[in-house]
Amino acid sequence: MGFPLSYDIVAPQMRSLQKLEAALQRLDLRWEVIDTTARIVCPGEAAGFLHTLDQTRTAFATLAQEMVEHIATTHLSNRMGDLASRAQVAIDILVRNLFERTADVGFIATDGPLVAFVEAAAVQGDPDAATLLRQRLQEYRAKYTVYDDILLLDACAHPLLGLQDRQVTEALVVQEPSWWRGAMDRPGYGEHYGASGWYPGEGDLLLYVHRVVSAQGRACGAVVLRFGLHSELESIFADLRDPEDRVALLLVDGSDRVIASSKPAEFSVGEVLATGSLQSLDARPCTHRGHDYLAQARTTRGYQGYQGLPWRAVALVRLDAAFKGEQGMQESAGGGGAPATAEAARMEVDDPMLRAIVERARAIEEGLTRVIWNGKVAESAVSAGSSIHAVFDQIGRTGKDTIAVFDGAIQELRGLLLAGRRAEMKAHAGLAVRIMDRNLYERANDCRWWALSEELAHALGDIQARGVPGQSAAAAQRAAQILAHLNSLYTVYRRVALFDRQGLVVAVSCDANTLPADLQLDADLVRRTLALQGSQAYAVSPMQPQALADGLPAYVYCAALRAAPGGPVVGGIALAFNCATELKAMLRDALPQGQGMRGFFTDAQGRVLASADEDGMDAAQGGAQPVLPFVADIARAAVPPAAAGRQPGQGARTSSAATASVLPATAQRVHWQGRDYLAGVAVSTGYREFKRDDGYREPVYSVLLMPVQPAVASGGALALPQSSVQGAGGNVRRYGVVACGALLLAIDSMHVQQAMSAARLVQVPGPAQLAGMLEIAHEGGTRMAPAYDACRIAGLSALADPRRAVAVVVKSQGRPVVLLVERLVGVVSQDSVHPVPGSVSAHAPWITGILSDRGSGQAIVYVVDPNGLDARWVPLPPEVLAAPSASSTSAELTTQR
Repeated sequence: MGFPLSYDIVAPQMRSLQKLEAALQRLDLRWEVIDTTARIVCPGEAAGFLHTLDQTRTAFATLAQEMVEHIATTHLSNRMGDLASRAQVAIDILVRNLFERTADVGFIATDGPLVAFVEAAAVQGDPDAATLLRQRLQEYRAKYTVYDDILLLDACAHPLLGLQDRQVTEALVVQEPSWWRGAMDRPGYGEHYGASGWYPGEGDLLLYVHRVVSAQGRACGAVVLRFGLHSELESIFADLRDPEDRVALLLVDGSDRVIASSKPAEFSVGEVLATGSLQSLDARPCTHRGHDYLAQARTTRGYQGYQGLPWRAVALVRLDAAFKGEQGMQESAGGGGAPATAEAARMEVDDPMLRAIVERARAIEEGLTRVIWNGKVAESAVSAGSSIHAVFDQIGRTGKDTIAVFDGAIQELRGLLLAGRRAEMKAHAGLAVRIMDRNLYERANDCRWWALSEELAHALGDIQARGVPGQSAAAAQRAAQILAHLNSLYTVYRRVALFDRQGLVVAVSCDANTLPADLQLDADLVRRTLALQGSQAYAVSPMQPQALADGLPAYVYCAALRAAPGGPVVGGIALAFNCATELKAMLRDALPQGQGMRGFFTDAQGRVLASADEDGMDAAQGGAQPVLPFVADIARAAVPPAAAGRQPGQGARTSSAATASVLPATAQRVHWQGRDYLAGVAVSTGYREFKRDDGYREPVYSVLLMPVQPAVASGGALALPQSSVQGAGGNVRRYGVVACGALLLAIDSMHVQQAMSAARLVQVPGPAQLAGMLEIAHEGGTRMAPAYDACRIAGLSALADPRRAVAVVVKSQGRPVVLLVERLVGVVSQDSVHPVPGSVSAHAPWITGILSDRGSGQAIVYVVDPNGLDARWVPLPPEVLAAPSASSTSAELTTQR
């Protein structure tokens, strides 16, 4: 067999796939033996079904190969999709972080004390001013912990001041970098990666630079923020580590040189990957240091127009380890220990190839069933010593084994597809909360840094001063201008406000005319803000309607303002985060593209905080707050028993770490608003010290929903009446049993010619029961015979698609007639038939008896006499069609009875 690339990659690594291929080859051999045996030992009796058997064998061989190929392809697709997701999340998270740095460096370059120091340093140095400014910069770094250092430079790129109290020596008076003049001549930030003379011997560094401009508009120096790239990547890589720690995550530059590696023993920093161009990676393995790897590289999707440096994230796994434990991974993918195959049996994942395989497997099953059913019906016409009986027995056993192998392979495919979707949902749910945690980390930093503004503190003091006419109004205007400048740089806030010790808002950044003149902030938030100790502390409101956010639910971040460092609190600054816009944008950025998923942020009770839906189904849009009730169940399952009884605020750090270890992300089936979904759920676990070590604890869950369809349930085989033969007399009759919905009909074998496919049915005009004409075998040739819908004859709904029905050719008043039924059920032998009730015989004379052994749970089977079928086509009475014993029975094809 000619297999595609995916098979060549996967099959040597997976014993389960090799076993499936071997089982299918053994079945193919058995069918060949049956075909050969029938042709040799009973050619006459076998002539009627050999053509069907040949077609079935050919279809089996083709489908077997395609099934093995698709399973291999799905294994490979799942693994490559997992690698791609990890790489994409890594680079997108990093670029979002770096975008924030571009805003930081531009803002701190305008800091009043910093500008004054750089401007004065051009004239003369002031040791006391340097000490004070270093303390201020240390305050900044204590909040924005992503930075390793902050460096101030004069106009000639000579260091003036850093976080460390170091003496400026000749070694630090370096030659201007090639990009320095450009940075000094134009506004905006600069972003540079490489070795720096300002940090000799420390390797490649990521620096953000912005010129410092004096009050007269002269570029008098610059500020440099040294970003902790490697610590940040360690954090990202740790978040994305797979449970078996097989995947290597790398950040590489445009020349495929490794900048950072989660597995430095395999991929060293500074090493150039010998994998060929990462731009053209596909499913083919690549080679590195003599080992084959599967790899995926991803560039950023960008954020608000920012693309960052030309870097890519790469995820790789060694080929010899890529598929180890794949079955175990599928079984654990469901969360809560539920096997993925069992979960797959309860839901359908939309996949065109799987649908095609199921349809073709169904056609093979129906073909085998027709062969066996025809053979069993015809046994009464064959002598007891004929070898055809043994052939039918072999067909029955091999057909049963074939269907079982196909069913198992289809379930494996469903499980694989489901595992792939689960992994994708978990990855993107995790991405959503990581984006949110990192974004809100910046908000906690902003409020604390801005609260250190001496200008705002002085303005607030002047607003509260008494006795100087106009001083309060002028101070309020000055404060509003400062706040407006901050808000223009950081547009994620709806408003930034200044408030006094009574919680009265005295200045806002924008749209003051739409707020009440005597607006008071929430009393509890004000109380907590005024009680904050130290410059590292902050307070956050619950997400609830806020006047500063135009009445929409929002988080408000607050920090205390002090008259002087360490002095008494005089009020506070409040930052109303624009949840309605920003949280929705985070969710949309986290959703996989083009898959029709829905995304939400909720609290631990499932109350929706934000939604990616266009209709704004979330708290941030106002109105009734929707609830996803299943989130509360997931949240409860995630909390360890020891933490379940803890009071709020007790052991917050321990609880956070424990919850994160139990539920970093999960994906499971849920039912909500009358629909089934596959839900990817992840809980926020904080970022750096935010929500971990800073006393703030606000669990938020990201929920991604993908609609799924419940799997079509397979009913058990019908409990037909047992064959009943009292003696060796000649009254024993053989009946072929068929089904129309839940109604079972039996046709005496003496009336049955054969069961066949109705695929070639030709529609013609006629009575409602006439479905069309069908070409059948007749007296050594063929002829067209009328085909009637047996479901319509019985008074049931018409067949949805008559061409997919089973055509049973019977003799009716000496001529062939086709009855179209839903499925073949089995064959039974009976030596007696129970009479039908009078109401049935009066309404439908074509029903001549009932097969029943009165056993518990046995289905009622109505005997049909084709000779009674005429133009009247009288249906069965309603009480028969509604009989519980019939309507409650569902069936699958039964090949043996």
